[in-house]
Amino acid sequence: MAISKVTNVYYVVPDMDAALAFYRDTLGLAIKFQDGDKWTQFDVGGTQVALATPAPGQVDPGQNATVVLQVDDLTATRAQLAAQGIAVSEIIGMGGHGSFFTCRDPAGNMVQFFARS
Repeated sequence: MAISKVTNVYYVVPDMDAALAFYRDTLGLAIKFQDGDKWTQFDVGGTQVALATPAPGQVDPGQNATVVLQVDDLTATRAQLAAQGIAVSEIIGMGGHGSFFTCRDPAGNMVQFFARS
C-alpha cells in the first residue's frame, strides 16, 4: 500500500450556510469547489479542508472529522487491509471525482482511502 498524500480533511456540519459564514467569511478561506449544499471545499496550503452535510445515519455533526488518504490502487489497498482483518466498506464511486472506501482505526475514527478516476 502506497499512500501518496493526504488529500483532504472534512467536517460534517448540520448547517452549511453557518459553516460557510465561519470558514469563508470569518477565516477568509476561498472556495475551491462546491456541490450545492452537500460539499464545500477550500484549499489551505495544498491540503483541502472541506465541509459536508450529514448523510442519513451519519454520526452527529460536530463530533467527527475524516482524514482522506489518496492511493494509486484503491482495489489493491482495500484487499490488503481486508487481508489483515480490517473491516472495510465497499468501494463507492463519485462519478468523475474518483472512488473511495472507508475503514476505522482502533479508536473508531473513520479513515477514507481515495483514488482519482
